Formats: sequence, structure tokens, C-alpha cells
Amino acid sequence: MILNISNHEFTVIERGVFYFALPNYPNISAYELEDILAFIKYEKMYGCQTEIVCENATILAAVNNAISHPATVENALLPDDSLTKFVYHATSLDATKKILSGGRLLSATKISGKSGTELAYEKRDSPWNDPPDYFEYIMFGWGDSPIGDYVVMSEKPDSDFTPGVRFYFRWTDLIQHPGHVFDGYHPVKVKDVIILSDYLYACIVPEQYRIELDSYILPELASKVYYLPQNKLGIMDWNDMVYHFITKR
Repeated sequence: MILNISNHEFTVIERGVFYFALPNYPNISAYELEDILAFIKYEKMYGCQTEIVCENATILAAVNNAISHPATVENALLPDDSLTKFVYHATSLDATKKILSGGRLLSATKISGKSGTELAYEKRDSPWNDPPDYFEYIMFGWGDSPIGDYVVMSEKPDSDFTPGVRFYFRWTDLIQHPGHVFDGYHPVKVKDVIILSDYLYACIVPEQYRIELDSYILPELASKVYYLPQNKLGIMDWNDMVYHFITKR
């Protein structure tokens, strides 16, 4: 895969290119360098080489130095630890019924019985056209990011905003999972399956789903499911309300 480092508007993977955005371009921090090393290591795990593209010679030198001396950026501190306390996985109401009745979060390959290659081909025209190996994992975004709802909305691009259901976890708990990996793109992702009773912090459900969802929730998970009223909030206001609830819980 190509790793393109610059002052992009967003960090995103599209059609074999990882556009790595630097918010403080042309400066690059230790934690950003650590993400780059994690990405290169992950790609190598799947037998892929990384081609690095960067027009700024100083940034490129810093990246090459980190590759040669990885200990210099290991365990780098994130800019605001309070924002990295939680991660979440968002999904649809129909998927949530199966998750809460089965007590497990599953990767797309485990849910569908299809290979990552098959799923990547089916999603080739989606804004989230992930590489095949990504479908073997349950993927997470940071707890304060609206990205999960954008992913859920991409399944119905012409409909009005309806929030997805969010499964929140403590980041420090998930990195104890034996199937966790860092790919330099997601905060963390987990191979195949997560048993909710072992790891779930909270499940946030839009209030309008309560009647339809209540009967699917396993008794041992009921205390971790919370219904919040959307009240016609847009995606950013909904995101802020949910994250405030999680951090104050």
C-alpha cells in the first residue's frame, strides 16, 4: 500500500492509498510517527510492502529515522489522554439485535461467512472501501469521533440522519484482548470476536429504538444498555451528547 503523508483534510484509506493527515503540518509528532510504524508493521504482517510518499524532506527524514530507530517513538503520549479513554464500534439496529441477543461482536467475515476478498469486492464502490484483511476485524474509532455514524449512514446514503447504535469500550481494556492489533489507522481493532460480558463498557441506543430492541437484550447485558433521546439532533450534536454521557457516566 502507498502511505501518503501530507496536510490532507482527512486521514483515510482509499483504493490502496493511506492518506495520512498531519494536523500540525509540516510538524510531525512522536505519536504520529508511532502510528506510521504500526501501519508498516501491520502491512508487513499481511505480506505487503509500504511505499512512503511525502513531499516534505524534513518529515520524510523523521519517518525514516523512526523506522531505523523505533525505540525513539515507542509508547508515545497522545496529545490529550482524556480523548483517548474510550473507543466505540457503531452499527445498525438490525445488527444490534443479533449482537445483544448473542452477546458477541463479530467481524464481517465471521458474520457473513465470506472471505475478506469477497467482502472488499462487494464494498468496492463504498466510501469505506477497506482492504480485504480489514474485514477480519472488529474496527473501532475514538470515542469522541462521529466516524461511526458516517459509516452506518453510508449503507443508506439517501436517508435522513438516523444514529447508529454505539458499543463503547475502554481502550485500555481492549488492548488486553488476545486478538487486538494496531494498524496505524484505527485506535485498535480486534480479530474475529469480542465477548461483550468481558469487555463492554456501555451500549448507547437512540431512544426511538427502545420498543423494537428491548426484547433482544441478554439479561447480563441489560445494565450496560442506555437509551438516549435524539430529539432531531444532527450528527455532530448527537455525537457530542453521546460522548458527554459516556465520560460523565
